[in-house]
Amino acid sequence: MKNLGCFLGLAFILVAVPAQASDLTLFGGFQHQGELTLDTGTRNLLGRAVTQTFDPKNFGVFGVRYSHGKVIGGEHTIAYAPNFIDSQAKAIIYNSNLMVQALLPKVHPYGTVGLGTVFTYGTGPADFGGKFAVNYGGGLKIFPAGPVGGRIDVRGYTIPKIQDQTLNVLEVSVGVVFSF
Repeated sequence: MKNLGCFLGLAFILVAVPAQASDLTLFGGFQHQGELTLDTGTRNLLGRAVTQTFDPKNFGVFGVRYSHGKVIGGEHTIAYAPNFIDSQAKAIIYNSNLMVQALLPKVHPYGTVGLGTVFTYGTGPADFGGKFAVNYGGGLKIFPAGPVGGRIDVRGYTIPKIQDQTLNVLEVSVGVVFSF
């Protein structure tokens, strides 16, 4: 009886996995961060904390997205931003999302929302370590012919509790998507 349960479980996995649509996207784009004022950790001659305001700039980002599921599924992203907030901080971004997409013949519009973490490192006040992040957005996967296509993605990130502030980031990216 125990072997029958293992056999049925294995048979279910073998049948279910091929029915699961999945794709891999290699992407690149830019991020536009909101304004943020950070304490630099130094004091002026009067003993007051010195702060620095970071005005929004456009910085590059690139990474990989793995999606699975048909209409309702999941998506996982790992990305790298070599200049996050300023040129002295770098970031690794990881998130897992719920994805809902319409499977039209050549175009798959989708919406996504999820949770993740932004890990920053480098020198200066923009190195705030690892922070929880919420992201949301959508885009289009375009498959003109066959399993290779293009992807356009726009999403927002909200990163709370950076020295009692919330950082909002807009990300726009394009990529090559491989469906399997």
